[in-house]
Amino acid sequence: MSIKLKELIRAVRACKTAAAERSVVSQELALIRTAFKEEQLEYRNRNVAKLLFMHMLGYPSHFGQMECIKLITSPEFTDKRIGYLGLMLLLTEKEEVLMLVTNSLKVDLNSQNPFVVGLALTTVGNLATPDIARDLMMDVDRYLQSNNPYLRKKAALCTIRILQKNPDHVEDFAERIVGVLKDRHHGVLLAGVQLMTSIVALDPKAYAGLFARVVPSLVRLLKNLVSTGYSPDHDVAGVTNPFLQVKTLKLLRVLGEHGGSDDAAEAMNDILAQVASTTETAKNAGNAILYECVNTIIGVQSEQGLQVLAINILGRFLLNRDNNIRYVALNTLGRVVERDMAAVQRHRTTIVDCLKDPDVSIRQRALELIYQLVNEGNVAALTSELLNYLVVALPEHKAGLCDKIMDAVQQFATDRRWRIDTLISMLGIAGDSASDAIACNTIIYIGQCPEYQGHVVHKLHAALAADLSTQANAQPALARVAVWCIGEYGELLARAWPALDMAVDRCAAVSLSAAVELLAALMTHHSATAGLRSYCITALAKLSGRGLLSPEDAARAGVLVGSYGSSLQVDLQQRACEFTQLLGGAWSSVRGAALDKVPAIDEAALRERRARKLLGSGAAAVNDADLFDGGDASPGPQQRRAARQQTASPTPAASPPPPTNLLDLDDIFGGGSATAVGASAPGAAFGSSGGGSVDLLADIFSSLPPPQPHAAQPALPPADMFGGGMGGSTAAAAPFAAAAPAAAPPSFVAFEKGSLRVVFALAKPDAANPSTTQITARFSNAGGSPLEAFVFQAAVPKYLTMRLMPPSAGRVAAGAPDVEQVVVVTNEAHGSKDIMMRIKIAYTVDGQQVQEMAQISDFPKGF
Repeated sequence: MSIKLKELIRAVRACKTAAAERSVVSQELALIRTAFKEEQLEYRNRNVAKLLFMHMLGYPSHFGQMECIKLITSPEFTDKRIGYLGLMLLLTEKEEVLMLVTNSLKVDLNSQNPFVVGLALTTVGNLATPDIARDLMMDVDRYLQSNNPYLRKKAALCTIRILQKNPDHVEDFAERIVGVLKDRHHGVLLAGVQLMTSIVALDPKAYAGLFARVVPSLVRLLKNLVSTGYSPDHDVAGVTNPFLQVKTLKLLRVLGEHGGSDDAAEAMNDILAQVASTTETAKNAGNAILYECVNTIIGVQSEQGLQVLAINILGRFLLNRDNNIRYVALNTLGRVVERDMAAVQRHRTTIVDCLKDPDVSIRQRALELIYQLVNEGNVAALTSELLNYLVVALPEHKAGLCDKIMDAVQQFATDRRWRIDTLISMLGIAGDSASDAIACNTIIYIGQCPEYQGHVVHKLHAALAADLSTQANAQPALARVAVWCIGEYGELLARAWPALDMAVDRCAAVSLSAAVELLAALMTHHSATAGLRSYCITALAKLSGRGLLSPEDAARAGVLVGSYGSSLQVDLQQRACEFTQLLGGAWSSVRGAALDKVPAIDEAALRERRARKLLGSGAAAVNDADLFDGGDASPGPQQRRAARQQTASPTPAASPPPPTNLLDLDDIFGGGSATAVGASAPGAAFGSSGGGSVDLLADIFSSLPPPQPHAAQPALPPADMFGGGMGGSTAAAAPFAAAAPAAAPPSFVAFEKGSLRVVFALAKPDAANPSTTQITARFSNAGGSPLEAFVFQAAVPKYLTMRLMPPSAGRVAAGAPDVEQVVVVTNEAHGSKDIMMRIKIAYTVDGQQVQEMAQISDFPKGF
């Protein structure tokens, strides 16, 4: 033929890949039509070629499948080529017609023509179903030991498909697979390495140990490739067979991660150091080898010096002009930053420079890496870079960037004034991308720093005035913070104040008349929202109610507030009407207390209360978005990610969340204890989610009377004029978990089987409420293997309500301190019925999943 079969197959496959591009398809079809016309192929071959064209163009071609089957039964090699090509392109493993092909494949596998055998092996490797793989397994195995490198390579690639469909036969092929790696032919070696990598990927823990013995052979192979001089048959850009080197490094990484011994790791360290230090980086082939070498160093237990060398290679990648290389370097550095923070920090300048790259994907990866690098020592410098990037960031990326800056400032800021100035700067840059949580946290920080409040209120007033005069749209988050500070610290605004910024010597006094006019302009601004107007109404009421305004300004403020008494916005209307009444003479006795300054919020009390609230609703882990997180002792991003990984195992099902206190003001000022979290719905099910309200286990016990209604909770008085969680505190009863248990609580063995022992310790946390019992379940492991993914769940009858707290750990280690989990049970039929409980325990030990269920009815009397 004038055009070789390989060119024909390549043209057809390229045509199939680019089927969406009709111009490419037309060019390839013209080439193939010319080939068929020149060779005067038989009529049947032409029909198959037409079917291929129709298939590539998206037309149905199932009616031509039998033509392909007829061609593969032909004794002519040219017919078989077209037939097998048609089978691989037109059929999938789900086609029933494949059952007719098995016998033809078996016949061709026993052919004397090695090229016919190669066609059959290629087809089996692409289309084999589990049944075909099982029937032809021994025929393929025979060619794994063939002396013909061509057939041996084809057989190795075909074996990948066979073992993927029948993984139970991996051990039967193990010796032949290891034997493939002893071949001298590079094509056979490449296929053998890919075969072993694919098998280990099926079950790394099981098969990595099976092939760990080949590590020395792989090390020798890699050493020969690195030390071999110029070889014209395998040279690519001055590198000897980079494809084989990359595949070998990948296999070493897989074996080192899951089944490598100390000797093997030491042998790997030597060759990895040699590859990393001698590979040429001028061409892309060398960079590919270095990248895979870095991944292998990171994956195996390499020595510290070698890991630093790998990170330095990634640092050099960041200086490359190819964006692809820089992208993978940033991605890889993001994976290793937690392992060796100091080594990555050395390349901080180069990483920061990536924020100026024109490619947005490079900028985003650099941003994520910079966020991981933030600590107490560099928070000021890196936050400045993040603020600079916020100016040019895409609008869809600004919200996430603001959250990262807020998190970094909360976690690592050591200077309180710097923290407030940074947040104000971010609010001025971010526009409407900053969330309400950022504005609220900024207000909290300002309230905690009375020594900086004068400086802050002047700075915010100037920023708000400049924003309204120069911007078409006001900065909503900045405006809310500024209005709140004007309403709270108006007397400081009316006085001159020493400026803390280097560019300004002194903050001049601002008349409150100008502040009132500024608030009036903001209320009538076209971009002002209902929430911002409500802030302005409250600020005007506070300035007027505390007697800070002149009679003319107070009258002006009263008119502004009263103008919203007929607003279509219900919140604005209600707020305006209430403040109008409050500023009148009838309420003068309570006006001062109602419009007084909001006390500074106690961060520790707020975090503790919200943590108890989330734990009471069954949350397994408390996210930073759910808690106000501040202070220098808070964990950083790396510690938080580690904590999330530890809590990623299944956690016990918890009760539905209690009724939420909408004001959310209890115990955040340190003036009283938090409101007790409500009890869960009765009869918590065995599911892992705590949000369900359906009692799936209500009928697991005998028929029981319905529970008595709970005593009504007294309503909390409103305490926040902003509606944003800034009001005064309200004392309430302490939660059950906070009360001190009895000195010697009774305990008994609730469950014991195998190595697991469960002991219940009982206590009455509230002496005034004997119906409530706190059960501390202690889990101990007397065996030799740890109990992984440990989950304890419980269900109670309808006359009981239960609240299940998260466990102290997700695994029960052998010989370690007991794992504890608290269960709070309220007995509505206390005195007439005792506690009953059904428990379910699930865990994994030595790779085996275990589930145990038991009913506990021998609780002591009185509980």
